[in-house]
Amino acid sequence: MMRRQASTSGQSACTTSSRQCASALLAGLYLTLASGCASLRLAPPPSDRDKITKEAPLPAPGKNPYRVSQFVFLADFELKTDQPLFRELQDLPDQIYKELRLPSSSTLIQVHLFEDRPGYERFMQSRYPELPKRRAFFVAQPHSVGNGEDLLVYTFWGERIRDDLRHELTHALLHSVLKDVPLWLDEGLAEYFERPPEAQGVNGSHLEQLLLNGSGPVKANLAHLEQLTQVQQMTPAEYRESWAWVHLMLRGKPGAKAVLAAYLQQLRTNPNPGSLEPRLAKVFPDLDDALHKHLAKLEIDRHASPTVRR
Repeated sequence: MMRRQASTSGQSACTTSSRQCASALLAGLYLTLASGCASLRLAPPPSDRDKITKEAPLPAPGKNPYRVSQFVFLADFELKTDQPLFRELQDLPDQIYKELRLPSSSTLIQVHLFEDRPGYERFMQSRYPELPKRRAFFVAQPHSVGNGEDLLVYTFWGERIRDDLRHELTHALLHSVLKDVPLWLDEGLAEYFERPPEAQGVNGSHLEQLLLNGSGPVKANLAHLEQLTQVQQMTPAEYRESWAWVHLMLRGKPGAKAVLAAYLQQLRTNPNPGSLEPRLAKVFPDLDDALHKHLAKLEIDRHASPTVRR
């Protein structure tokens, strides 16, 4: 019954206009998909799983190991390890743990990289034929021996590799320290940290669509988001709104960030700490108005002309 997140990045794993993500628990797995990002949990018994595939699944990339922080990259091609992306990912765990006031984790996360999309899709179809096509997936898989889980990310080296890796690795890092994360929050956090550090969590495409849709500013509904438990229930608009609420909490009033941090602390030991909405309403008595004003200010700041000094 457990649900984990998926990403939204075109075809990565979550569901937004350009990115959709999904995660699933298959035979005891938690899966998160990266194209956005989202999660589901399907848990057929092993016997059912055996019936799904008649042929042995293709092997995941396991060569050219390269470790960056908690991440062990395994590729089916020769990685160029001097790329800026790897230096940036070195800092991702600290960025997330510090921003969210969470303890660090030493759990290793395996990242299986395919050289191209066709090879990646053949593997995913072989290993997880029930899942839709997405650019990337996060999987939390129980150890074959003993307790604990293997945290795995699958993706290919494409144009959106930076966003996809940041998105899926965010899911993996959260999973390494929290019991569970509500679907909308898990997705919103992955959308936030998908952006590079200099963006301060701002997703220009999300912002424009939230403010400039055909019927005017989006009608926010946090209570509705909190009721969602399956990635299939989330539309691209709900991925965008999830990102917006996370950005408000992390970049709005300090009191809102404190509320989020306290809620995440509860999630370290309690997978169901209740609703976040009433706690946030103590900081913003009119939540919808606070969100709209926050987004409007982000849009103004984003288009503000730099000051020219002579």
